[in-house]
Formats: sequence, structure tokens, C-alpha cells
Amino acid sequence: MAGSRSARRGLVDRLERTQFSMVVRRHTTVLTDDGAALGEDSGRDMVSTGDQSPPPRAVTARGEASRRRLVAAARSELIERDGLMEIDSVAQRADSSVGLIYRHFGSRAGLISAVVDDFYGRYRAEALEINPLPGGSFPARERRRTELSVAFHYNDPLAKVILSNLHLDSQVATREAAQIDEMVSLAAGVMALGQRRGELPKDRDPLFIGAMIIGGMRHVLAAALSTDPPMPQKRTAQGLWVLIAGVMGVDPGAG
Repeated sequence: MAGSRSARRGLVDRLERTQFSMVVRRHTTVLTDDGAALGEDSGRDMVSTGDQSPPPRAVTARGEASRRRLVAAARSELIERDGLMEIDSVAQRADSSVGLIYRHFGSRAGLISAVVDDFYGRYRAEALEINPLPGGSFPARERRRTELSVAFHYNDPLAKVILSNLHLDSQVATREAAQIDEMVSLAAGVMALGQRRGELPKDRDPLFIGAMIIGGMRHVLAAALSTDPPMPQKRTAQGLWVLIAGVMGVDPGAG
């Protein structure tokens, strides 16, 4: 009997992981050749990146290593200078040249956009594009996702800069807006999955839920990290979960 229950539980966990992976693939936003962000669900333009970077070219291992080094140097510059960045300083940090920065990224804004993309890419991989609690109930999984999201922002010193202090020009602002749109789309897909499975009430629009969760989390984290010292991480996670549970229509105590 115990072996049979364990086998069934393992099958359920595998099915949950498969369903979540399908949602991630379906709602992941892709970039077209002209740089416009397109939602696969809608087939319509969401946000144009306005990226003026050079067209993609074949990248050697040495070139990729150089690019990663420049992104890391720009990241350090933005953290240490509270959102400000000078190209000459980044080149010096990376033991590189200004010309190489322009070759890889096209402009100062292109380099900052690469740092922004790296930040959100890691955030999505560590908290958003995973099933954080296989086998758990929907509220338990989303509460765990909230905790992972808060932990990511508290552990990365770039988070405060991205959320509050990054001095954006139009290209970087548009690129960041595209990242946020992608996360809203992903969150909406997860909410729709919960509704289809009867784990969430169906009286609210998944896209609205996703927008309120991503937007609310962003502003709460910006406020929590802007105080000196920052608001305690556990308190931030708990407060955010109460907010998110209310938006989704579930009992926060059920998580």
C-alpha cells in the first residue's frame, strides 16, 4: 500500500512539473528579429525594445567571455555608484577598452540593458520559471515562490538599484518594461493554470492578477529595500504573501 501511494505521488509530481513547464513555454515572450517583444499567446506586439544595438553576430568563446566580463564590470559599477555608470570606468574595471564595449553592446544604454536582462534572467530562473514546491497545493507553491522572490532581491545588491535607483534612458526603460511584461504574462499563465485546475476562483482575470502580483511585488520590494536598514526579509515575504493571496482569492493561511 505504501509503495503504491508513493508511486502515485511520484506520478502526480511529474504531471505537475510537466504542466508547469508547458505554461512557461506557452507564456514566455520571444523577441523577433526587429527587436519587438511578442507574446506567443496573443500574436501581437507587447513592447518594442527600441534596441539600437548591432545585429547579432557569431560569437567566439573568447568573445563571450569578454562580454560576460564587461557585464559583470558594469554591474559592479552600477552597484557601487548607486545606479550611475561611466563607460571608461567599466572598461578599466574589466581590463578592456571602450571600443570593445561599443562592439559588443552598441552603446552605453545597450550595456546597461544587458545588465538588466541578466538580472531578470536570473530572477526568472531562480523563482518564476520553476515549480517551487512539487506536490504542494497551489497556495503553498505560490507562497514558496514569493519567499524565493524576496530572497533573490535581498541577496542581490543590484536589486535595489534596478528597482529604485537605476538612471534610465529611453532604451533601457523600454527594455526593462519588456522584461516586466514578460513576467506579467508568465504570472498570468500560472494563474490561468490554477483556475483550470480548480485551485483558484474563476471570478477574476488571470492577466489582471498577474499584473497586480508583479507590480505589487516590485513596489513593495523597492520600499522594503530603500529603508536603512532594509525591512526584515521575513516580514517582507509575509506581507507580500498576504497581498498576493488576497489578489489570487485564496486564504493566506492555507499556504
